[in-house]
Amino acid sequence: MDCKTALAASLALLLLALASHSAAASPSSLTYLVKVAADGNATVVMVYFSNTSGTFYTYVPRFERWNVTVWKGYVVSERVANTSAYFYYNATFEYFTDASGIFGMNISFKFPFASLYASDRGWFMTPLLGAPPSTTVTVLIAIEGLGKILDVSLSGAPVAYSLQNGTLKVSVASLSPEGARLTVDFRPQNPPEETTITESAGSASVRVKAAPYYRGLASTIASVVGRALPRIRELFGYSPSSVDFELFLPSRMDLSALGYVMGEDINAGGEGPIHLNLALVRFKEGYLETTVVHELVHKALGALGVPANSELRWFHEGVAQYVSIEVCGELGIDVSDMRESLEKSTGIFSSGLVKPGFVQEWSPSGNEGYYYAASYYIVASIAKEHGGLDYIRRLAEVVRNRGGVRSNQELVEAMSAAAGEDLTPRFRKWGFEVQSAPTVPRIAVALAAIALAAAVGFSLLVIVALRRRGSRCPYCYAEVPRDALYCPYCGYPLRPSSGSEKLDGYYSES
Repeated sequence: MDCKTALAASLALLLLALASHSAAASPSSLTYLVKVAADGNATVVMVYFSNTSGTFYTYVPRFERWNVTVWKGYVVSERVANTSAYFYYNATFEYFTDASGIFGMNISFKFPFASLYASDRGWFMTPLLGAPPSTTVTVLIAIEGLGKILDVSLSGAPVAYSLQNGTLKVSVASLSPEGARLTVDFRPQNPPEETTITESAGSASVRVKAAPYYRGLASTIASVVGRALPRIRELFGYSPSSVDFELFLPSRMDLSALGYVMGEDINAGGEGPIHLNLALVRFKEGYLETTVVHELVHKALGALGVPANSELRWFHEGVAQYVSIEVCGELGIDVSDMRESLEKSTGIFSSGLVKPGFVQEWSPSGNEGYYYAASYYIVASIAKEHGGLDYIRRLAEVVRNRGGVRSNQELVEAMSAAAGEDLTPRFRKWGFEVQSAPTVPRIAVALAAIALAAAVGFSLLVIVALRRRGSRCPYCYAEVPRDALYCPYCGYPLRPSSGSEKLDGYYSES
């Protein structure tokens, strides 16, 4: 039995069961039938049943065509409105039952990337589930090739489920108005074989280790790298010949980790692959792009000699976040959501209510987002005051000339040099434990410059006079007789036996 036949059979049985409900049954119910093909793409049929006239609302996809079929009763009005959920509209239906006292309707649509696959794991997440609180919701999921189920969760919390003939069933008493998501973490019976997909990205090549289903995603990643890498090269001098990516799956509803580079790879000079959360394929524009650039910046900082340790982690994250937002904005990518989120999350630091210096030792203990926000605030505040991305370019040059940085003290010194002012007081105000670099009063600097100029002038006069009077020892600069073979003061050999030869970097005069 193929997917369409199986879905049609399941739907027919369900409709028959719903139509046989008596007036004494539950007033209304919504059943989601999700049929997932081997490539992870799915079809969804929402079946709504009620034995009373009334109003029903739910979520429908914004970017996929959806169809409504009324099989019992009448819909008298339909309203579609925007929601805070980017990929979904809110659809509201006012309806009447038919003469038998029954109303029934279906909403169907395609659902790409319902299940995702990486290594030997599969991860499924429903579309946004929605229904009035008084409606009983049932979710039926048939995943082709479903093997061992590892976890079933509703909005991140484990829920009870049953499994019959390969179809997973979850019953929900009611849903909140904001909707919910059901996730299934599982092992496929026959995991898709991963391969390395190679794409060109301008001067570099991009290699993505993934199942063949994600060739389109690999092309998108390569496009981002190709567009962003010239700017990254300009800012950091980072110019890899190839960039490797590996995909991973989220756990339950934990989508906070969008990407990462292993710390030991950063400390090895920015080597190793970039790991990307495969769920990014289902995110709004801007998230995949900024994540790719964010991780490229980590690699660039590693190549500069900035280690990824607990002391300098804040700098890594702050620079990566700031540069990824700014560079993607320059490329015309929609980063408005990220900017707005960062402005809200950093308000507590700009108001002075909390000092961001707690990031100098990275130990978030469960509130990592707070650390990311503080790190971004520090870097963005200084960069915006000193030229934006051009400040980052100057800072990278300073770090490179220093041979890297190993501590907050060295980092603040480098940031001060790039800014052209001592930033130590600000970092102290933020709560950092750093010391001011030794400074020399301006008048002392001027006097030293005058003294140096006078000394140089005097030395030139002495050298000219010595050249006129005789030879000079290149080691101790003492005046020596013209025909001397060795300096009478330090014993340095002045005249080799065979012409003019190089002696420890000096030439003797004949």
